[in-house]
Amino acid sequence: MSVIVRPSCGLRIAHAGLCCCVLASAAACPGVAAPCLCLLMGVLGWLFGRPSAIARQLDISGVGRVRLAVYQHNDSALCRLDGATLWPRLLLLRLRDASGGVRTLAVLPDSVRRHEWRALALACRAATRAQINTPAA
Repeated sequence: MSVIVRPSCGLRIAHAGLCCCVLASAAACPGVAAPCLCLLMGVLGWLFGRPSAIARQLDISGVGRVRLAVYQHNDSALCRLDGATLWPRLLLLRLRDASGGVRTLAVLPDSVRRHEWRALALACRAATRAQINTPAA
């Protein structure tokens, strides 16, 4: 299964709303230190917590092998699906590359085409089950 995972507009809006709420909470905090801390956390959350704005191509094999590539670039990494959280409207894929680095990829329904969503969820479920049933070496 091969799918292009685009940045989720809904996730970016939710992130912006959360950062705005943290910034607005500074008005309700007493004293000087607490409002300054709220402002600092809101700005840092906005700068460093933003979801990725880069589309990625995700190729999943039946045994849990995953190739994650930045869309329209030549660099790709062969990863292993190290775990996944599969909810009806959210897939959190934990990918481990050959060097041991772990990357989490959040996939929401607005990140992929409508007809690819169910196929991707089923492929992730089958890949995680294949890993569970594989004997340890």
